Parts: sequence; structure tokens; C-alpha cells
Amino acid sequence: LPACQSSIFVLFFTTEPNHVERNSRSHEEYGMPNAQTHDRITVISGIALAPISYTVQVGWGIDPSMAFTYSALLVGAHLLSGIMFSPDLDIDSKIDDRWGIFKWIWWPYTTIVPHRHRWLSHGLVISQLLRLLYFYLMVVLVLAGSTWLLSQVNLIIPRYHVQLTNSLLHLMRNYPNESIAFIVGFCTGGAAHTIADWVVTGGRPILRKFGIRVTSKYLDHDRWLPRALRRRIRSL
Repeated sequence: LPACQSSIFVLFFTTEPNHVERNSRSHEEYGMPNAQTHDRITVISGIALAPISYTVQVGWGIDPSMAFTYSALLVGAHLLSGIMFSPDLDIDSKIDDRWGIFKWIWWPYTTIVPHRHRWLSHGLVISQLLRLLYFYLMVVLVLAGSTWLLSQVNLIIPRYHVQLTNSLLHLMRNYPNESIAFIVGFCTGGAAHTIADWVVTGGRPILRKFGIRVTSKYLDHDRWLPRALRRRIRSL
């Protein structure tokens, strides 16, 4: 094989062993959690949140039936955030593939937001709210743009972007508790992802005490490659 083809072969078809011998001791080596691992974390943490949320709300004096409703909204938003609005939307990964024909909605986000930025993508609260706001703005932009384009050929359709905004404001004004439950769950869903990533990067010193060696390499992290390496491969 030529040198360039050989380098690609080594990059994509070699794997590191799961166990590395070092100083006569075996350390299990982990990379970043992949999409399937994050999905499991999201589901398990959502299941754990359900009884906690319900118990806390009943303890606050909320009617049990309403506490059940709020808890269901919280867990549903938690799952939605962790699976469909994952922090890993900041890279070209399996997450944006889940949006099917609408994955292009996230292309600007992937381009602009640095991967694992502590505020913009992999935070505990702000990054989740930013993704929700970004999605809303993109939907409004598409609806408004479609309305304008159709009006140029004398096709008049309802102003759906205005109706959408009014409906969301109506929901928040008339159902404040439900809105809060949804927002809290949406934040916890993304936070579960961020905490899992932190455990295998920032938590490395703690894990090493238990004989677990953690790497922070992103190769094979949901197909993600550094931009410089992607450009190099495309140029070959």
C-alpha cells in the first residue's frame, strides 16, 4: 500500500486492547462514552429521577395526582434532552443522524459550537437551554422563510411562526408548573451526559485509585475526528 493508504488503514482498522499491562499491573482503559452508553445513562437516570421527583413534590404538599403529572413531564423531557438533544450535537455523530431528513437543522450548531465547550454544549444548565432556544429559532426561521417564499408566488399560508410563538407563550403563562417541570427535566437530561463525560476526563485521578485508567481520546467517539485530521483524510 502507498504511505497515505497505509495510514488510513492503520487509523480505521486497528484497535487498542481493553487491558494494558503496565508495571506488572492490569489497568482497564476506557475512551469517551459512545452514544449507546449515553443512552443507557439517560434512561437509567430518568428511571431514578421518577420516584425522587414524585416523593419530593408530595413532600412539598403538591397533590399526588399533579405530582405524578409533573414527574412524568420531567422524566419525558429528561429522555428527550439526553437522546435527541444530546450535548454531542456539537459534533457530526450518531445523535444528529437520529433527526433523519431534518439533521441539517443542526449543521450550523455543529460548525459554530466547539466540541465539549463547558458553557455552549457540555454544561449543566445553560447549554441545554441554548440548544432548546437554538431549535426554536431554527424552526421559526424555516417557517418564516417558507411563508415569505410562497408569498412571492402568490401563495398565502398562515403565519405559522407567529402561531408557534404565541402557542408557546400561552403554554408558559397558563401552565407554569408543567413548563418548569419540562425545563428542569430537559436540563437534567443533558447534565447526565456532561457528568458522564466528566467522570472519564476530570475524574481520572479518582478512577485511577480503583485501577481504572481512562483516556480522553476522541477517536472512535461516535465517528468523530478532529477537524485537522478530517481535512487531511479528504485531501488524500
